[in-house]
Amino acid sequence: MFKHALACCLLVLALLQVQAQVVQITPEKPQRGEKVTITYHPGAAGAAIGKNATEVIINFTYSTFYELPWKLPMTRQGNDWVVSFVLQRYATFATFYLQSGELIDKPAADRHYSVAVYKDDKRVRDGFLHESYSLGAQMPKSPGIHALQLELLRKELANYPDNYEAKVREQSVLMAMAKTPAEKLEHRIEARKIIAAQFEKNPTFGGNLNKVTMGYLIIGENSRLDSIRKVVSKRFPKSDLAKDYLITAIGKEKDTVKKIAQLEALLKTGNESGENSTDIHRMLFEHYTAAGDAAKAVYHARRSLGAANPYTPLTLKTIAGELTKAKLAPDTAITYAEAALKIADRWPIGVIRYFPEYGHILPFVADSTRSRTVAEARSGLYSIIALNKSYLGNWAEALNYAAKAEAAGANKESLMNVALVYEQAADPKKAFDVLWHVLLKDPSDTVAIAAAKKNFLKFNTSETEFNAKVKNLEALKMTRLKAALKKQLMNKPGPELSGLTDLKGNAVTKAMMQGKIVVLDFWATWCVPCMQEMPYLQKVYEQYKHHPNVMFMVINSGARNTIKDALGWEAKNPQYTFPLYFNNDPDIGEKVGFTLIPTIAVIDQQGKMQFRTIGFEGAELEHKLTAQIEVLLEGK
Repeated sequence: MFKHALACCLLVLALLQVQAQVVQITPEKPQRGEKVTITYHPGAAGAAIGKNATEVIINFTYSTFYELPWKLPMTRQGNDWVVSFVLQRYATFATFYLQSGELIDKPAADRHYSVAVYKDDKRVRDGFLHESYSLGAQMPKSPGIHALQLELLRKELANYPDNYEAKVREQSVLMAMAKTPAEKLEHRIEARKIIAAQFEKNPTFGGNLNKVTMGYLIIGENSRLDSIRKVVSKRFPKSDLAKDYLITAIGKEKDTVKKIAQLEALLKTGNESGENSTDIHRMLFEHYTAAGDAAKAVYHARRSLGAANPYTPLTLKTIAGELTKAKLAPDTAITYAEAALKIADRWPIGVIRYFPEYGHILPFVADSTRSRTVAEARSGLYSIIALNKSYLGNWAEALNYAAKAEAAGANKESLMNVALVYEQAADPKKAFDVLWHVLLKDPSDTVAIAAAKKNFLKFNTSETEFNAKVKNLEALKMTRLKAALKKQLMNKPGPELSGLTDLKGNAVTKAMMQGKIVVLDFWATWCVPCMQEMPYLQKVYEQYKHHPNVMFMVINSGARNTIKDALGWEAKNPQYTFPLYFNNDPDIGEKVGFTLIPTIAVIDQQGKMQFRTIGFEGAELEHKLTAQIEVLLEGK
């Protein structure tokens, strides 16, 4: 044990020396509220990026610096690259590596550079805890990861003995390191005691219950979550938390009459403007809006808002949109839309975190993304106002707001509303022109096609001409898509695929793929987005299944899957006829360059990886993958 600890200390010391030579972080012990400067010295011994680099980017691999982008560009100053930022009130720890094109600079193969946050000379609370998390990104496959995590967690507990999460994580790591089932059970029981004690500290406070449920998730006891709710409901039936659970349960009631009666009865048992009554009012608003009861819908809409928060602009728009869709209370819908317009510049974007001790934490959002999102929000709100003005018969203002919606960041939602305004104003040509903009982006949008056709036939009775326009539109989109994809060619060496077999256990060979375009799709039976992707993948496969130069390999690659699982899935899903394979290589993600599934990689005829799509992109997958194959068939 002593030798291991000594080796760890020597390793950390060596890494710090490398970091000091190549990367300089000032101040040495940065505090919250201070400006931190990171300087990269490309000329230093051990630097992987040369002095002639045209850009250097900091890639954060773990970070609680939520106000910063995950890819942070540095600025050249003389021979060095520099970036500065202020540590926010919640900052604890971050790891990163530096990148310039294909060149990557890390202090070691399984370690990244780091910024630790201090209060005076002591690491801030959760600093060592979060550092232990970061090891998963730095050395995910290292056999020594658990020992290092344990060391860091114990440093956290030495500084902050009451750190509940660190105590649970410590037992979780000890469970992973246990050599016998009895030893593992011993640590599981200890973890349960820690979690139970945390529950008793404040059993009716939602923030505390979140910590309790997190504890059970850490030790892999997901099934305990429902039992916790039952305990709270039984022991503290009058608490706000028990009321929350009851509201959720009522919301699942399939008998609408019974559900509404229960919700309205529940409102009478407490303060109508209480902490959780907004959820009841929201559900009642949705019900009465769908039922066409304007008076009750308006009543509950006002009470469903709750306290102002970062989501308030979106909430106001949602109320306005639901009333508009139901053609109820147009004056009220306009009022809500106008209220959202006034605060549209604060539109919620990205992942907004909430911590009881820090409040809401807004993420980094690029200026271009914020400008586009806010413009789209304004356009949507203008279109909602336009529609409601048309319902009121105020055509001058309706057309004025429709024009505003078109001019300010119009997207599908706002354009569909604007088209409806023009249609109601008996101007089918304008309605068609607006809908055509929707179809230019997605020629397969069946709702837009139907609306466009209806308006087109009002001023041109030739259905043949309309169908020809739609067909030409699809061809135009494919041409544009292929032109864009040609600029995205990766030209990377293809991954080594020796760990793949078919579902009979026969190994995949290089000869099978020689001279072919190979579409690799990585999925797992338990992956929901993978299942959503399958119908679109099947459509593309149908187009090319007889093409001698195109090969599909749909690869079950989930860590928790076996060939038996893949065979079972195949038997239950006969609608999918693409060829299935199984992955036995634990490093396949690293070789192809993905950590998430589904992932599709397309290899060209020379064996180079040219395209890679990580995650499910919806119906667009069909068009995109088809275009990628066509680009390679045409010889790029």
